[in-house]
Amino acid sequence: MNRPTSKTTLTLLAVLVLAVIGLVFYLHHDAKGVVQNQVSENTPVSTIPTQWPSAIVRDQTITDSASYYTINAVYPVVKDDVINSYFKNFVTSAISQFKDDTSWAAGDGANIAPAEASSLSLDIKYTEQKSARADNFIFSVTTYTGGAHGLQATQTFAFSPTGQQIMLPALFKNGVTGLKTIAPYVQEELAKSPDADPQAIKDGTVPTEANFQNFIITDDGLTFIFDPYQVAPYSAGTQTVKVPLSVFKTISSKDVFIQ
Repeated sequence: MNRPTSKTTLTLLAVLVLAVIGLVFYLHHDAKGVVQNQVSENTPVSTIPTQWPSAIVRDQTITDSASYYTINAVYPVVKDDVINSYFKNFVTSAISQFKDDTSWAAGDGANIAPAEASSLSLDIKYTEQKSARADNFIFSVTTYTGGAHGLQATQTFAFSPTGQQIMLPALFKNGVTGLKTIAPYVQEELAKSPDADPQAIKDGTVPTEANFQNFIITDDGLTFIFDPYQVAPYSAGTQTVKVPLSVFKTISSKDVFIQ
């Protein structure tokens, strides 16, 4: 004959069950905490967006022609409308300027050979160069409006990971004054060229925003671009000078360059 279970036995069983449940919960919670700690300690946290506002979506092409000129222009369309307006305004302004500069060929009886008139042209292309903290766009503009040869011009744009345009004063802690640190190094590098023109170098590298307006921000410094005639003869072509960060590190902006 079975004896009824005593209250003491039931109490002991209840305590044992609760103890087992508590142990399981503790082990599960502890293991989860270890995993979470591993993730937080070993997983790097990036402060740069995975998709920059300046990320290219597509290219926009503009072509135009008349009896005396041809126009071919390409510029990027990116994710940010403000940045798009910079590119579009630059290209449309260049096209408008070109048409003004070549309007003389449209007149009746223009004193120009047909072959020369039909070769008037505007060509705009761009390249992109990205560093850790800057997205650089370099526009190359080639025009022929008559005469012995065409002209080459450059226009650069730089944007931060948040889509803000990086202007030249923002490169240095002391603003445009920082160019006084940069200029001597640039002058020395340009003087090494066999086509060096001392007077052109002196005039073209006076530390002003206008002279140093075209730049590319890299992880290890800056590259400045000088168009033909600015610091050298036309035959020497476009001149570029790479300035290592070590040259201006003490005045470099911490927001733009990794120290």
